Amino acid sequence: MKIYIAIVKYLYDHDVHLTTHLTQKGALLRIIENIREDLTSGIDEDELEVCRSDMPHDPEEDLKQYSSKQLEGIFNDWSEYAYAMIEHMDYVWYETEVQV
Repeated sequence: MKIYIAIVKYLYDHDVHLTTHLTQKGALLRIIENIREDLTSGIDEDELEVCRSDMPHDPEEDLKQYSSKQLEGIFNDWSEYAYAMIEHMDYVWYETEVQV
């Protein structure tokens, strides 16, 4: 059975948070939400408006309407942006199989 994993690695303290999902879309939604939360937490509304022009997508946008393929593109955009802004964190997702 295929499952999908969303992982956030905190590189300074070696902490890892992961979630498992039955669908690719679920994993992508989770990892994108993690990136957006980390990038926008602690920023006041005025700062967010200034940063938003560089952001690849609206941080408050509901992503459930997108297909998995579209979400992959959104994830790539956000992860490139996140890498430039918060180098001490790593965001990945992948597909694996488990035996039932």
